[in-house]
Amino acid sequence: MINNVPKEFEYQQYLREILIKNEPQIPLYIATEKDFEKSDGINYPYRSHFYVFGLLHESECKLQVGINTYNLKKKSLTIVGPGIVRNWISNNWNMNNTTVFFKESLFKKPFYDNFLLDYDFFKVGANHVIELTDEAYSNLNELLETLEKFKADQNIATGILFSILEFINSIYLENSSEHLFSRNEQITREFNDLLTKNYRTQKSVRFYADNMNLSSKHLSDVLKETVGKTVKQSIEALILIESQSLLKQTAMEIKEIMYWLGFEDQSYFTKFFKKKIGLTPSDYRSNS
Repeated sequence: MINNVPKEFEYQQYLREILIKNEPQIPLYIATEKDFEKSDGINYPYRSHFYVFGLLHESECKLQVGINTYNLKKKSLTIVGPGIVRNWISNNWNMNNTTVFFKESLFKKPFYDNFLLDYDFFKVGANHVIELTDEAYSNLNELLETLEKFKADQNIATGILFSILEFINSIYLENSSEHLFSRNEQITREFNDLLTKNYRTQKSVRFYADNMNLSSKHLSDVLKETVGKTVKQSIEALILIESQSLLKQTAMEIKEIMYWLGFEDQSYFTKFFKKKIGLTPSDYRSNS
């Protein structure tokens, strides 16, 4: 029986502990490298309970979301919705960027409840990084400067932010429609969705292959080509990033985390974790 439900970084908690060290007054915060370079960053996979998107103005970094690893370049846009675990694999936290954090409570009437989740780019399994054209980058940057100018007035800021989300959505949809997904890319997207929904209870390669009417070898060959991992490696990667988040972000006992992730043998879970990370779960948790 699991007593502790996994907790996520709440908006106020994240800003207080990671960025501004005091309580934010409104559910919208616009950060730049000046904010991030004051903090130690986050050196482990984590999930949050708010919405965030960021525009990278220079430099490069690497981000893992689920089983996908993104190499961010200059003029890249990153979008992550609530409840999605991400891991900044390579990030010195002082790159020139503009990052917007906000809560859904920012939007009052006439916006309907949960309308933000109608945007595909905030959903699990989305393409969380978009490389922008020069024109799209310039336009988005101008919109972000306008948002910065009016951020203190919540009513005006809400309208501007909605316009920005609509602009991002137009880019996202255009990229999706222009990009004719190959059969292998379609298979990968289907697998990613299936894995996200079932990884806690289904860890066999055969389960995913059978549900997709493919052979295990073919599915692994496809994933190896598209995400650089076999089916087994993809399953393990998602379990690993989730377990790291739970160990660092919750007070759950290791046995509870083990059960949460669908393991029945704690020694097996410990061996699996140590083989991948080089530390036992307890050592990883206590290691700052």
